[in-house]
Amino acid sequence: MEKLVSTLVKIAPDAVGLFIFVVVAMLTFTVFIWTSSPFVQLFFMATLMTISLIRIIILLSQVVFSPTILQFRVLPVHCGTANTLHKLLVWTGSYMIIAVMFSVVVFKLGAQKETLQLLQMIFASLILFITAAATVVYRKKIREQILLSAEEEPTWGRKKFSDIWHILALLYIFVLWFLIIHSVDSPPETRSRGAFFLSFFIVPIWLVMDRLVQWIVQFSLKILKIYDGESPTDLSPEELEQYEKGRRMYLWCRPTARVFLVFILGIWLASLWGISFPIFSKFTNVFFDAAIILTLALLFWQFISSWIERKIAESIPEEEEEKEDDEWGGAASRGRSYTLLPMIRKFVGSVLVVMVTMTVLSSMGVDIGPLLAGAGVIGLAVGFGAQKLVADMFSGFFYLLDDAFRVGEYLEAGDVSGIVENITLRNVMLRHHRGMLQIVPHSDLGSITNFMRGGIVVKFNLDFPYDADIDKIRKVIKKVGQAMLEDEELGKDFIRPVKSQGVREISNSVMTIRVKFTAQPGAHFVIRREAFKRITEALQAKGIHYAHRKVIVDLPSSASSNATDEQIQAAGAAAMQQIEEMENSENAENRVDPNKSEML
Repeated sequence: MEKLVSTLVKIAPDAVGLFIFVVVAMLTFTVFIWTSSPFVQLFFMATLMTISLIRIIILLSQVVFSPTILQFRVLPVHCGTANTLHKLLVWTGSYMIIAVMFSVVVFKLGAQKETLQLLQMIFASLILFITAAATVVYRKKIREQILLSAEEEPTWGRKKFSDIWHILALLYIFVLWFLIIHSVDSPPETRSRGAFFLSFFIVPIWLVMDRLVQWIVQFSLKILKIYDGESPTDLSPEELEQYEKGRRMYLWCRPTARVFLVFILGIWLASLWGISFPIFSKFTNVFFDAAIILTLALLFWQFISSWIERKIAESIPEEEEEKEDDEWGGAASRGRSYTLLPMIRKFVGSVLVVMVTMTVLSSMGVDIGPLLAGAGVIGLAVGFGAQKLVADMFSGFFYLLDDAFRVGEYLEAGDVSGIVENITLRNVMLRHHRGMLQIVPHSDLGSITNFMRGGIVVKFNLDFPYDADIDKIRKVIKKVGQAMLEDEELGKDFIRPVKSQGVREISNSVMTIRVKFTAQPGAHFVIRREAFKRITEALQAKGIHYAHRKVIVDLPSSASSNATDEQIQAAGAAAMQQIEEMENSENAENRVDPNKSEML
């Protein structure tokens, strides 16, 4: 397609020039040379049409063969061969156009139909004789081209065909000449217009059709993931065996499709000359219809699939660093295109398969009306019988329509939580931060919490002794927050810097100061750990230490003299255990999951 588009762009100025030439010639003749003589008008129109058609053939030949630029050449032939084929097509086409125009002028001048048929037979016999002579002269060069056109080592069949191709060509030319002689006496209704032209140019037609059929075979195998044509590397034995099986399938499909195409073209040429095979003729029409339908469908699919692949690639960041410290699993957040486009591609592919199947069946004469009605009834029955499935699909559709979540985002829905790894028509697959894969139907999600939209507010407490300098601690935390904000790696993930919120509470043994910051989702785990580390180091550098747990055992003066060290330690341990139990009960009431931090 890239070569074809490039060639069309290259010849666009020539096509515009040809159009201007025709318009200017018509205006010049009409304004300056106009005469009422029908003979002059006929001669002018015949000359203008001859020149225009010859130039059109030159442009079409440049599209197919591109004799001057190798990069634009559609057919896989060498430069010398392409130049020779281009000249042969141009000279042959010019000869036929001149012959047809001459016959038309002679007929318009009053010649009888018998005379016209005789002229056409003479022109056709002359071009066939020249073609037969060229076949004999260039048989060795064409034999080399047949062998060189093989992508791999030429097979036995290709070698034998290259040895006898000129015999088959001469036989075909003789049969074509015999059909021309026979068609002179046959009634006009049994002959198809353009039968000789199509039969004479059957080799270029076969080249184009063969290229098209081979592309359909290769692209179909690629879509079905049987064989993609690329040489694999570092494959396991099972994958290598699967690749070899697909390659054998491809090598078998190519010659089979080529033989089938030759058979179809033979039936088609026979029908042009009035030789009908009732079963095969109808089959030929179905083949051409199906080939056109498949070609259009595959071209559309290739365009849509390439566009979707390009958009998906654009939505992926250029450099993705693996987040080893991410407690949510380290998956990169994707854009909305990465989430929606794969589902759109599956939907378009399903619709194309159904449409192509129905169209091909219709071209074969099958009445698809009952099929469509039956499909509707079956779809209605399935809809009633699979209400859960329908609910899942509709719920997923509205979740995606509302852009509730995307691939790579961390969700919590009811009892499940995890990173969205994949989205199908019915389910969403959540990868838990411990590694488990959770498959949840869309209708079971309910209300969801998306941790990846906005920023996450993280708050943590620091315990200090009663005599700690609060202002000094606040300044130290502020300096640490400013340094982290200016850090190249951490600064980009901040929304609000690390800062102190003052004294939160004073308990029986410590003074608690709360620290707060706001960061991008997923990055707050790393920032929190780094904040702990830097604040601790900065406080130690200023001589400030965290509060240590201690228990003061106050004994009466009468009992202190009789108490032993073991008794004092036991009393202290009992008091410490009672304090810990009280703190644990308070924490159980106020416990907050670190993954459920407040959202900005």
